[in-house]
Amino acid sequence: MEKNPKIVVIGVNHAGTTALKAIMKTNPNAHVVAYDRNDNISFLGCGIALWVGREFNDSKGLFYADKEKLTKLGVKVNLNHEMISYNGKAKTIKIKNMKTNEIITETYDKLILGIGSWPILNPGGKEIPGLIAHKDGVIVKDELNGVKLTNGIHLSKLYQHAQAIIAHLSKPEVKKVVVIGAGYIGIELVEAFYKDKKQVTLIDFENRIMPRYYDEEFTTDVETTMKKAGIALQLGETLLEFITKNDKVLQVKTNKGTYDADLVIMAVGFLPNTTVVKDESGKPQITLDARGAIEVDQYFQTSDPNIYAIGDCINIRSNAWNRNVNIALATNAVRTGLVAGINVTKTNPKERLVFPGVQGTNAISVFGWKLCATGLSELSAGAILGKDKIEAYFYKDTVFPPFMAENHEVKIKIIWEKSSRRIIGAEIGSTHDHSETISMFSLAILKQVTIDEIPLIDMYFLPHFNKPYNFVTAAALLATGVLTKEDVTYPDPYTPGKKK
Repeated sequence: MEKNPKIVVIGVNHAGTTALKAIMKTNPNAHVVAYDRNDNISFLGCGIALWVGREFNDSKGLFYADKEKLTKLGVKVNLNHEMISYNGKAKTIKIKNMKTNEIITETYDKLILGIGSWPILNPGGKEIPGLIAHKDGVIVKDELNGVKLTNGIHLSKLYQHAQAIIAHLSKPEVKKVVVIGAGYIGIELVEAFYKDKKQVTLIDFENRIMPRYYDEEFTTDVETTMKKAGIALQLGETLLEFITKNDKVLQVKTNKGTYDADLVIMAVGFLPNTTVVKDESGKPQITLDARGAIEVDQYFQTSDPNIYAIGDCINIRSNAWNRNVNIALATNAVRTGLVAGINVTKTNPKERLVFPGVQGTNAISVFGWKLCATGLSELSAGAILGKDKIEAYFYKDTVFPPFMAENHEVKIKIIWEKSSRRIIGAEIGSTHDHSETISMFSLAILKQVTIDEIPLIDMYFLPHFNKPYNFVTAAALLATGVLTKEDVTYPDPYTPGKKK
């Protein structure tokens, strides 16, 4: 590449911000221009529920970068500017200034797309009556969301969404909240509204919460605690309609009931925000997968070698699935931005950084439970790879020897492939934090460690931290059948809630 290449980055959040920093650190002479349709960058959307739940009052901590910092690195940052089309052959893009509506043509040598994902508004491909505001039979447009939602219905992704939720929640008439979607965002917001002493109903078409992340042995614990807290779990119900009056939501209707609502959260998932890469006929100009995510290689190049793609808008190599898949996580976005930012200025293939893939490692802390997982759950692995091709072992134990005054329980499940014996997933749950252990399993999946090797990993023992056979070693030994439960279990009179 020439000494002073012009690189245009579209989207300046987790992936884009990291890519920009990587470009400027590895090639300070690069001519870099960035555009984002929002008026802020680097917002930690995972902190919305904490903010709504009044865990803190100053939202400044939810941002870790700003326009000024990137400008000092040499990046020309343009906020409130949206990419509306591009021409790969001419290497040009059309950019709209969202404040003035002026449209400009930008040129590039290399283009990095960090265009992200957007909340699903039509679950199952069905339009939901009452969700989108209409005036005289015409959909009302909205600069933030594209379309205006009926008053009282909110999305949860952007800083502005959080502001709107908090402002609405502060109104004294808001007493009943309905959350649609029992994934991470939905569950975290349910807890936030509960802490704010609201009457909360959770609706999902699945029969249990977080079914794609955790197996039933873990989700049942959280569901039980939620029910005790008074949360109405309306699971196994399909959203049909929002009942409204004067452009204000009043009720949420499913196939099994109707629920009063003063405030509604629409949190049924996300899809890659890739409409902009399609031409006027709707044909993609770069290769997309069935979900609409951009296909990339191990360097994050798309089917157009002059265009890279990063973050939530791409499919990414999963070492558990053993193929590319769309996994929208901020941690993944940061890593993709780093690799693409380094590679975009490299002309010698030998100098390029190869992306090793991800495991989809994640965690959640809600209603007193701390769950973490990596790779595939047993249910997901069975559906993806085939039930007859995988094995799993679930184990529950106390963490410390019985003579320790403080103790608690921990649950673990390990999932592996029958033929290769390689680890493809793990889940851990407790009322205490054991999330660091899941990082070990993430590395195990990356390095194709087998279930037979887990008991041989050099893990320390000290009563302050664990047992001679800690819960990981014990689970693996029992899974392989090398020892029995009688062999690995420390005689344990521990009773929850009691000190010895």
